Amino acid sequence: MTKPDELARRTDPTTREAAAIVAEVFGEPAEAIVRFPIGSSHFVYDVRLASGRAVVVRLSRPEQIGEVRGAIYWSRLLRPKGVPLPDLLHADLSMMRHPFPLAVLERLPGKDLGRVYRGMSRTELRALAERLVSIQSIVTALPPGSGFGYAASYDGPFAHQSWRAVVAASFARSRQRIRAAGVIDEGVVDLVEAAAERFSGHFQRVPPTPFLHDITTKNVIVHEGRLTGIVDVDDLCFGDPLLLPSLIRMALLAHGHDTVYVEEWLDILRPNAEQSAVIDFYTAQHCVDFMGELGQRFNRTEAALIDRAYLARLHSLHAQFLDRIA
Repeated sequence: MTKPDELARRTDPTTREAAAIVAEVFGEPAEAIVRFPIGSSHFVYDVRLASGRAVVVRLSRPEQIGEVRGAIYWSRLLRPKGVPLPDLLHADLSMMRHPFPLAVLERLPGKDLGRVYRGMSRTELRALAERLVSIQSIVTALPPGSGFGYAASYDGPFAHQSWRAVVAASFARSRQRIRAAGVIDEGVVDLVEAAAERFSGHFQRVPPTPFLHDITTKNVIVHEGRLTGIVDVDDLCFGDPLLLPSLIRMALLAHGHDTVYVEEWLDILRPNAEQSAVIDFYTAQHCVDFMGELGQRFNRTEAALIDRAYLARLHSLHAQFLDRIA
C-alpha cells in the first residue's frame, strides 16, 4: 500500500522540471541550478542561465495553487506602491504544460538576512530595520480586510471574524503538529494558551489591518549590508502588526543570534507597556509554533533529525517568555 508521504514525493517538483521551465521561458539552458536550502513550503531554485542571467524558479504542489495566485495578486498590488518585491517574469497556473503551478522571478542580489546577520554592523541593522518599518507602513496603510487572518487577496477568503480567533487557530495548529510528531508534550501549548485571556481586551480592539507577517531572518534579501528586496509574499495577514516584531525576535533567539535587530525595530515602533506585554505573549506563541515544526516533513523528502540543542533552546525560551507573561 502506498503511504501518503510516498505519494507526495512522487508528485513533488524537481530540479529537472525547473531546468526545463527556464529553457522554455528564456530559450537557453540553465548553466547552474541549485535549490535554495531554506523555506518549508515551495520548491525554489536559484538558476544561472548560459548567458549569465540569474533568475529564480518557484514551483509548488498542485494544492498550493492558491498561494501562487496570492503571490501574483500581491506582487501586482504592492510593487507599484513601493514594496520591493522581485519582478514577476513568467507565471503559469494552468498545470497543463507542467503538473505544477509555477512562477519565474527576478533574482535579487544577496542572501537571506539570517545567512549574513552575524556579519552586519549595528548601524546596518538599524538602517535595515528603518527600511522595513517604512515598507510595513505602506502595507498597513492599505484598506482593512473584511475579516481576520491570512488572505491571498482582498476577496479572501478570510478564515476568522476576530483576531482572538486567529490566535486560537495558531495554538490549534501547533497542538495538532506536536501530537502528530510526538517529539514533545503538547502541554507546552496549554501553558501559553492559558495566558491569552490576559490579553483579551487588546485582541478585541485589534482591527483587520493588513501587514507583512513573514519578513524575519528569511524572505529579507540583503546584499553588502543593504536591503535589495523581500520575497515569498503569498498572502498578507489582517490583524495585529505587532505579530511581526515578535516573530523576528523569536527567529533570532531560536537560531542563537543576538537581538540587536529586533531591539532596533522596537526602538522605532516605541510600543507602550501593554503593547510590549503583547509582544512578549506573541513571542511565546511563536515559540510554541516553532516547537510544532519539529518532526514535520513540509517540502522535504523526510523530516529533519531533531537537533537536541535547538530543542533545548526552545524549551528555555518557552520558560523565559511564559514567566514574562504569567
